Amino acid sequence: MKKCILTAALCLLLCIAGCKSAEKADTVTIVLEKGAGFSAEQYALTVPRGSRAQFHITELDGSVITGADRDCEIERTLGGVTVTRTANYTERVRLRVRRSDKIVTYTLGDESVSVPVAVTHLRHNTETDLFGREGYTLTSWIDERGNIVPLGARTESVELTANLVKWSPESDFEISDGALTRYLGSDKTVCVPGGVRTICAGAFENCASEVVILPDSVRTIEAGAFKNASISELFMFDSVQNVSDLSFSGCDRLGTLTLNAATPPRYSGTYYATLADKHDRLLSLADKPKIVLFSGSSTRFGYDSAAIDAAFPDYEVVNMGVFAYSNALPQLELIRNYLRPGDVLLLSPELDAAKRQFCTTNALDSAFWRMTEADYGMVRELDLREYSLVFSSLSEFLSERSSLEARDYAVSPSDFDEDGAGTLTPSYNEYGDYILYRPNSDSNAPLYGLEVPYRADYYLRELYLAPFNAEIERFKADGIKVYITYSPRNRLAVSSDTTDETIRELDCYFRENITAPIITDIFDSLVDGKYLYGTDNHLTTEGSRIRTEAVIAALREELAR
Repeated sequence: MKKCILTAALCLLLCIAGCKSAEKADTVTIVLEKGAGFSAEQYALTVPRGSRAQFHITELDGSVITGADRDCEIERTLGGVTVTRTANYTERVRLRVRRSDKIVTYTLGDESVSVPVAVTHLRHNTETDLFGREGYTLTSWIDERGNIVPLGARTESVELTANLVKWSPESDFEISDGALTRYLGSDKTVCVPGGVRTICAGAFENCASEVVILPDSVRTIEAGAFKNASISELFMFDSVQNVSDLSFSGCDRLGTLTLNAATPPRYSGTYYATLADKHDRLLSLADKPKIVLFSGSSTRFGYDSAAIDAAFPDYEVVNMGVFAYSNALPQLELIRNYLRPGDVLLLSPELDAAKRQFCTTNALDSAFWRMTEADYGMVRELDLREYSLVFSSLSEFLSERSSLEARDYAVSPSDFDEDGAGTLTPSYNEYGDYILYRPNSDSNAPLYGLEVPYRADYYLRELYLAPFNAEIERFKADGIKVYITYSPRNRLAVSSDTTDETIRELDCYFRENITAPIITDIFDSLVDGKYLYGTDNHLTTEGSRIRTEAVIAALREELAR
């Protein structure tokens, strides 16, 4: 009996060992070789045979993953790079890495640091955390021409000097437990000491100082903190959490904001970040004749700029369209900074976002900050005295982004489609057009329930056209040729009280009351739904070609006059 039990036990053990051996044989290990220019969450993955081993990679120091020594899928995501290998055998994988030849040197006195940068944009973003010194605040970088470059902002300069400012004497402040309750000094420039977390109400009330520098430790600027202060320039960091226009009530001289990045970007790789890339191109062509296309996303999807470039060889083309549901006024002012007499501005206001497209308000919004996050230097180009809700919208933006995943400035929108999925080919061209192939639709039906009125009585002259004309006249006063084209829209996505007659009346009304020539036909802009992709105003690839041909013909006729 004992012999039988021992035999049975031995068989059972052999069976278990055999099962474990079989189980082990059904798994394989993929090892990712460590190398310069990247880091991985894990360097070895043991997975079932025939399954997919996926490594999550972060590119470092301006390096770009270009391939691998084995057949791998390499995909860029908003969170980094994924490398996937089908795991049939235990093996090692070696990545191919391209290091950037572009080196930026940052200098403070006799000390310098050289940093390689990824060449994913025309200009590169600056470092944000070099040269920390107790008793000083790094307020910006200074380029070779003496220009201020905010921390994290873009520049083409490869030699940058630290603008380090000594804290004002502690005796100039009343500070208790991180709260600054009163500024007692009288210096023209005030540099608030690090460690201060709150600027209390009344702290700088009626202050005669001209420049105030806040440290990155500040989280709250209370209402009335700078009431009626004489400051003209403010340096602050995007680590602030609570601030509003009431914080700076009565600051009628405050025109310049240098917003420094203390936190990583959140919108890199999204369409919001295309504004910085388009701005880079505009700046690079500042001294050349240009045709600039502008409205919202219908312009991103709505032109074949290469065809326009070929049709008008004396001009460079820049597609500045990003997002219609953000105030057009600050975007147009950023554009105006780089246009010269003889340049052409082609406006195509989207009627579904008419209040923003016709510049009916001077209020900034959170979308403006999403678009400028990739280059806060754009904010320095604006005169804040021309805008409202500057700090309230900034606070809203900072609150929105606080829960979002941190990204890297080197991530390019060209690596992703409109929905944030990685692409095998660039989604944007050098002009700023969205160029991924967009097939025609099988249906003409509207995709959204937003019905837009094509009626003259909706677009009141004083509310819509007067502010729009005021901005047009600014460009014209600079010698810019301004023309209007109707933006595309699904012909069925109009209000129920829109008729052919009201469309004709609207066209006549606009032509009589807008101070720039309208060069396209309003009925041509109302297209079959089959020429729209994903929305009621994003043209398909064929739709954008048809529209571009019509715009080229109309613009050629106008420029020949």
